[in-house]
Amino acid sequence: MERNITNHLVTEYINGFYVPATPELGQLREKSEAEKVPIILKETEDFLNVFLKITAPKRILEIGCAVGYSAMFFSECCGAQVVTIEKDPEVAETAASNIARLGYSDRIRVEQGDGEEAVNRLIEAGEEPFDLVFIDAAKSHYKRFLEASLPLCRPGAIIVSDNVLIKGCTASDQYDPTGKFKTNIRKMREYLEFITHDERMDTTVMSCGDGLSISKLK
Repeated sequence: MERNITNHLVTEYINGFYVPATPELGQLREKSEAEKVPIILKETEDFLNVFLKITAPKRILEIGCAVGYSAMFFSECCGAQVVTIEKDPEVAETAASNIARLGYSDRIRVEQGDGEEAVNRLIEAGEEPFDLVFIDAAKSHYKRFLEASLPLCRPGAIIVSDNVLIKGCTASDQYDPTGKFKTNIRKMREYLEFITHDERMDTTVMSCGDGLSISKLK
C-alpha cells in the first residue's frame, strides 16, 4: 500500500486543527493568502508553535521576512526578540508597518538587504548571538545564508530551513516537467546534502508543510 502522507486530503485534514496565534495574525494570514504572499504554511506554523515552546529561544534571526507574519508569530509564540531580514525595500517597509500596527515593534527589528550582506552588517555592529535561525528566502541561496549566519549562532543553536522540498521537486524531477525550477532544485539538493553531512551539526529533513530541515549545532 502506497504511503500517502502528504497528499491534499491529509493536508486539509491536518489544517482543520489550525488555530491562529492571535485574531490579528489570523486576519493577516487570510489577507496574505488571498494576495498570494508567501508566508509559512498552516501545518508548518502548527509544528513550529510546539517546537518553539519546547526549545524556548530568546533570540531569533530570520532571513526572509515577507510581510512580517512569521516574525510576529515567533515572538507571539515564545516571547523571543526577533531580527528579521528582507531584501525587497518595499516589502521590508510593509513588514515594518505591519509589525508596528500589531504592536510588536519592541520585540522585532526589520533589517533591509540581501541576507548575507545584512548578516555581515549585524556581525560588524556587534549583534548579540542568536538561539535560532529561520531561513525562508531565495531557495538557491540557503547555503550562503546559513554559512553567513553561523558566526551569529550560540553554541547549540538551531537552524530551521523552510520549503526545502519545493513542492516535491527536490525529491524528484518529475514534479518539474518543464525544468522551470531546475537551478533552485539543484541548489536545494546541494544544500540538503551539505547540512546532512556537515560535522558541525546534526540535521533532520521533514515532510512537514513544504519541507523543513532542522539542524542543531554541536
